[in-house]
Amino acid sequence: MQRTIHIALALTAVLLPAGLIGAQSQDFDTLAAAGNHDPRGIWSDGTTMWVTDYYDKKIYAYDMVTKARDANKDFDTLIAAGNYAPQGIWSDGTTMWVTDADEDKIYAYDLVTKARDAGQDFDTLVDAGNTWPTGIWSDGTTMWVADDSKDKIYAYDLATKVRDAGKDFDTLAAAGNGSPRGIWSDGTTMWVVDDDDNFADKIYAYDLATKSRDTSKDFETLRDTENRDPAGIWSDGTTIWVTDLEHAKIYAYDLATEE
Repeated sequence: MQRTIHIALALTAVLLPAGLIGAQSQDFDTLAAAGNHDPRGIWSDGTTMWVTDYYDKKIYAYDMVTKARDANKDFDTLIAAGNYAPQGIWSDGTTMWVTDADEDKIYAYDLVTKARDAGQDFDTLVDAGNTWPTGIWSDGTTMWVADDSKDKIYAYDLATKVRDAGKDFDTLAAAGNGSPRGIWSDGTTMWVVDDDDNFADKIYAYDLATKSRDTSKDFETLRDTENRDPAGIWSDGTTIWVTDLEHAKIYAYDLATEE
């Protein structure tokens, strides 16, 4: 049931705006107090928000409504699995996949038990040249993996883990999207978080089918809300959440037309 609900949510068509408006009441300001000082990827089932921590090599869990820590749902199994550089995460409601930027692979864990599920790992990234995996997102058939060193997004079959080069995004570098981190899609548009060294932190938008830019859906307002080091991204189709490494928090934005 969880899997069905999540896939339907991820593919729900929504009318998306030209910009972002801050939704401060939905911010997560509880990360620092929990010791979650290096937040990277995020994913939620609508009830719990999971947040990877690159430094602590674990995944923290928070209640979506109260923003309170839910330590019982933390993943403390990453180090034992050899997953020492966790970044992006995505789940189908059954398996949680976690990228490793050092090993250039994606580890798999049971979402409920937190136990490693090595049979669901992606060990095909290195052969594809995908050498610095950051954010991940899937529509339930294809897994897309952002690469911060190649300025592109690689595509793989979710079931077989085989590369599907025809679905790669090779359009990021030409768009100036030179530091891709988190990715998320509603099934029509792919949004890519960019942490640019020249203070151009933003979210780029691309058509999921054609891979072409859609500048009308770019988000230029991150730095206006002090989100200066963005990484992970997740949305429920109404609110979009973006992690910030500098402030160890998650900023929330309304998917509404910028005034």
